[in-house]
Amino acid sequence: MIRKILIGIIAGALTGMFVTSVIVTDTNSLLELFLTKITATSIITGVFCGAYVYFSKSKLKTFFVSIIIGIVLFYIKFLTTGHDFDALTMGAFVGAMLGGVFAIISKILDSYKIYNRLQKRRKKGFGNYR
Repeated sequence: MIRKILIGIIAGALTGMFVTSVIVTDTNSLLELFLTKITATSIITGVFCGAYVYFSKSKLKTFFVSIIIGIVLFYIKFLTTGHDFDALTMGAFVGAMLGGVFAIISKILDSYKIYNRLQKRRKKGFGNYR
């Protein structure tokens, strides 16, 4: 679970910095991009998405629930801070990016496990019918 939450934190930080750099164009340093409300909310969204991914097995459900988590958290940020950007669109975008990251990582790990299982069976003689 910790690994998935760490992946969520890293992916949330990178996604938040990307969104901040696109929306707020007057930032010059990397530290300013990291210390914004958008990046902080993206990191929190990554934590919640990572916790959900630990309990979910479906990649599609992970993607859609991540979008919902992003929308809810960005709307809560909008209500508490009064940030004047479109909370629903940013939340959906960040949630979709994080859900996509988790779905891709899950697919890669599943494919790797299947490949390793097939290689073990081939070494034992599976598929040698000559």
